[in-house]
Formats: sequence, C-alpha cells, structure tokens
Amino acid sequence: MLTLISLPAGFDEPSLSPFCVKSMIQLEMSGLDWTVEYVANPGEGPLGRLPALRTEDAVIPESAFIQRFLEDKGTDFYKGVSSGKRANAHAMIRMMVEHLRCGLMYDRWMDDRCWPSLKEAAFISIPSPIRAVVAPLARRQVKAGLKGQGIGRMSEAQRMEVFAPDLECLTDHLWETPFLFGNEPTAPDTFAVPLLSMLSGLPADTALRGAVRQNPTLMAYIERGRAALYPKATRFAAAA
Repeated sequence: MLTLISLPAGFDEPSLSPFCVKSMIQLEMSGLDWTVEYVANPGEGPLGRLPALRTEDAVIPESAFIQRFLEDKGTDFYKGVSSGKRANAHAMIRMMVEHLRCGLMYDRWMDDRCWPSLKEAAFISIPSPIRAVVAPLARRQVKAGLKGQGIGRMSEAQRMEVFAPDLECLTDHLWETPFLFGNEPTAPDTFAVPLLSMLSGLPADTALRGAVRQNPTLMAYIERGRAALYPKATRFAAAA
C-alpha cells in the first residue's frame, strides 16, 4: 500500500498544505490503494518538505514527483486536454504555485488576525514550552522567505493588486465548463480546489479571503471541486 506522509489536517481541510491535499486528490484519482500518515514536522520529508509518498521501493518527495509517479502508473491527469491547452494548464499551475499561494502563506503566517489560529493548528502536537520557541522561529523564517519573494514587502492593497489577475484568470476558465479545462477535473484542478478552498477558509476576514468569497463563480467551483475530488472522510478515520 502507498502511504502519503502529510502535514496535519486543519481548518476543515484534510491537510493544512494545499500540496498535500493535491497529492491526496491525485491518489484518489489514480484508483491505487493508499493511506495517509500525518506528521507535524515538514522536515521529515526527504527534501525537508511535505508531502512525500512512501512506496515499496522508495520515499518520493514533492507533489510534482508524486504526480509523475502516478502518471507512470497509468493515471492521466490531462485527459481530453489538447497539447496547446496543456501548455496553458502548466502555466496556470505555475501561477498558483509560485504566486497566488504566497497570498495564502502571507495571510496565514503574517496577518496577526490569522496567526493565532494557524499556530494552534500547525503546532498543536508540540509541547507548549517548545512550541513557544519553535512557532515564532518558524514564523520568522516564513517572513524572510516572503520578503525575498517580494509579497512580504507589499501592503494589503498592493498584494490584492497583484493577486486579482490570478483570481480573474481562474474565474475566466470557469465561465463555460465546471472545471478549469473541461467537464472533468485535470491536474490544475487538483491544486486550484484546495488552494481556493483554503483562501476562502482563512480564519480572518482578509482582503484576499473576501475577494474569493465575493466571487460566486469561484465559490461554486470550490463547492463542486470539494464534492468531486476530496478524499472521503472514511479513509482518514481508518488511518487515525
């Protein structure tokens, strides 16, 4: 059996990480037998990050490599997508991974209205005396990364100015079809659904959360995508 090593659940999501949820969705789509193992420390992943997939032969790091492993096993995550549109799909994934996701990170980690809830969810398994040291240290590391990326240097209004086109791009792809590239979910949906769901579920009313919640097309997509793609709760009950 395949075992996905994942960050813990939280905020009504099967994992706090959109990358972990992406891999869960793709494992469900593959039809292969799998289970989940939750760990609090992302450093337990082979590259110091999660998710990772434990197979009979190795531990595969990173959701992109997990996707490739599943594709090698026969799963087609671009079924019905032409080569031209597949290039667009790849660019859309990069937009979400390298840009829009930073909005989720910023609001969760840097917004003082969201941080207490994230700290409770992400560090709950760590004993209180150690948590008091580890959580602020992790927050400082995230802050440094976001500053280096650029998002951490912007005001909320400036962040929304650069994130708005990302949300518009996703919305434009959903005007005529239920999923981003047609009537059935494809690879971009496996990341877009958890990312947008996590943005809409932020524990404080940030501008980015408001932009998602006030967009009926995106909210309907989140509901439709979660119903179609999220792993069934019974899987996690069995793995607990």
